[in-house]
Amino acid sequence: MLQRLNKRAVAALQAEAHPYDVRDTELKGFLVRVEAGGTKSFFLDYRLKGRRNRFRLGVFPNLSADGAREIATAISGDIARGIDPQARKKADRIQATRDSVSTLKAFLDKQYEPWATAHLKSAKAQLERIRSDFADDLNAPLQSFNRFKIEGFRQKWKKSGMKPGSINRDIQRLRSVLSRAVDLEVLDKHPMAGVKPLKVDKTGRVRFLSPDEQKALRKALESREGRLIEARIRFNTWRIARHFKPLPERQGELLDHLKPMVLVALNTGLRRGELLSLKWADVNLPGKMLTVVAAAAKSGHTRHIPLNAEAVSVLEGWRERSNGSGLVFPGAEGKRMTNINRSWHGVAKAAKLKDFKFHDLRHTFASNLVQAGIDLNTVRELMGHQDIVMTLRYAHLAPSGLKKAVDSI
Repeated sequence: MLQRLNKRAVAALQAEAHPYDVRDTELKGFLVRVEAGGTKSFFLDYRLKGRRNRFRLGVFPNLSADGAREIATAISGDIARGIDPQARKKADRIQATRDSVSTLKAFLDKQYEPWATAHLKSAKAQLERIRSDFADDLNAPLQSFNRFKIEGFRQKWKKSGMKPGSINRDIQRLRSVLSRAVDLEVLDKHPMAGVKPLKVDKTGRVRFLSPDEQKALRKALESREGRLIEARIRFNTWRIARHFKPLPERQGELLDHLKPMVLVALNTGLRRGELLSLKWADVNLPGKMLTVVAAAAKSGHTRHIPLNAEAVSVLEGWRERSNGSGLVFPGAEGKRMTNINRSWHGVAKAAKLKDFKFHDLRHTFASNLVQAGIDLNTVRELMGHQDIVMTLRYAHLAPSGLKKAVDSI
């Protein structure tokens, strides 16, 4: 359909069952498209470098017919000079985005945080760490984080006593942010391209509990439970005196998360994040099996872990105390717990454990398996290691393993 496009003509166009175009009789490529719903949009059809394109000008009546004609005329002139309006529009959009998020802080706030919150399960912790590690450089331009600047961070952190593995993790967080900036075309190229991680011992730190330390830890957990029960009794005395209903005081009741969480970690080797993400739906007590789903696993792969008698007993007792649905170890209002440092550090101190972290319960689980004669490949599967090198950290604990190897020569 051909018609000179002006205010009266465009206003008179009526919607039909299917969309249709009305082309201008004077300006080549200038047209209005009428959608079935009644929306009228101005376009300019053009050919550039052998390809046909359509550029959207605006919607009537927000954009008048005369205004659309003026824009179409100007763009036609650009096209005649070889300028692609689509490419220019994209470039303008990218530049506007770059101007609004040119610094690390601006990019984190406006682009990275919303994306990370939607896609990364550890988004909050990761963002807090990035903002802390690079607090003095939050207002620095994104492209300034080059090799020279990264080396400055490394040297400063080395002098402060940080280990290469920790430095690599902090730098990797920044690298991930800048990679996202490249994906969004905020940066043309990655400013950290070519920056290699520091060399570290792949086997890493291995600290596990001796039999005496395991006894001390269990004793500290029992003592803590006893103190919690005594505190509950005192609190109930206070409530009764004020005519409030007392809370349950059953002896042996698991009053909070720490004891069952520690004992489950000792008997399954779960990481802290895996424990905090564990759901009752993934715990099969009759079948004595626990499943770490891919979404909660560090490796991104599902694995199944048999439950021994103590793990089953602890989880059964804990389920009686909870509602048996949702997260196994929920935080406030049933949401995922984020921090157990205070309660854990108190027990570790009471047990007089030196240089021992919650993650070392996982090492203890693996060490106990190897010392019991379990083969390393089975240990690897239970631990969820993708690389057998990680499991080889425990090889020296195998009973007479090295001696047998030497004797076989």
